[in-house]
Amino acid sequence: MKNRNKLNAIRGVYCYYFPEVRKVIDEVSEKFPHDVFLSSIDPGLDDFDKPIIKKFVKYYAADVPALKDFKYSYSTDGSRQGIFHLLAEIKTKNPDVVVYVLDGEYEGYSEYATRLNIKIVEVDEDEDFTKLKPGYFFISNPSGRDGNIIKNEVVEKICETHKVIYDLAYLGMTRHYAIDVSHPNVVAVVASMSKPFGMYYLRSGFTFTRKPLKTLIANKWFKNIFSLVVTDRILDRIKPGQLYKKYRPIQEKIIKEINEKHDLNLKVSDVFLLANTDDKIEEFMRGDKFCRLCLTPYLLEAEK
Repeated sequence: MKNRNKLNAIRGVYCYYFPEVRKVIDEVSEKFPHDVFLSSIDPGLDDFDKPIIKKFVKYYAADVPALKDFKYSYSTDGSRQGIFHLLAEIKTKNPDVVVYVLDGEYEGYSEYATRLNIKIVEVDEDEDFTKLKPGYFFISNPSGRDGNIIKNEVVEKICETHKVIYDLAYLGMTRHYAIDVSHPNVVAVVASMSKPFGMYYLRSGFTFTRKPLKTLIANKWFKNIFSLVVTDRILDRIKPGQLYKKYRPIQEKIIKEINEKHDLNLKVSDVFLLANTDDKIEEFMRGDKFCRLCLTPYLLEAEK
């Protein structure tokens, strides 16, 4: 195994706090939205997130055309809150269900699932999914395994036998690819502002379902209004594809320089924040197959 201790990349994805986003937050903070908070009684803030969710769906209409067809939507504390509530509902209604993930997937699924006493099974993308016991698949796409897009055909094959929870954590961070969530067995979609806009610590996300997810109904009272104000402003200020267009060439330059300096064979991931390689660099391995690096430290250096 190759081991490059001097690499400035990191294994976990700590998102780049984009200067474009900082500028928007400065605008919001300069004239802090006290008027919004003061309207908590009249007219009230229970439905404050609804127009923002609609704006989010419209913003990504070209990327996820069928997102508009999910009847129920909820504002959440990032995508992780939706993931937990979906797992909890699965466990409550189907206590013996099997939850599948692809090899090298996002660790958050198993972290929550195992604590809910849910069995997690990792499978290879080349598996014959029809031979598996019917269950639920949690799938991140673009994939958290290597930062690359999973083709719709792969997910369609999974949907033939299993229900799918679609995690769009990296939505908008790649070239345009229309992700198909129209299959009726795609029962829920989670999305977040964390990775695409570097808003990890503002905790702004959304969950979309075909049936009511009753444990999230109370979120109409318990939501982060400031983060929603920032989200609303960002969806107005930063155009779809704007960050990708700027940071993709920077990503390519960073990876080229890393390869030359460390004698590596890193590949440019579809997600502009990541790199991947077929080589096995020990500290960046995800399972036995995938090796993924987060480039945030290099983006911070490039900014300086």
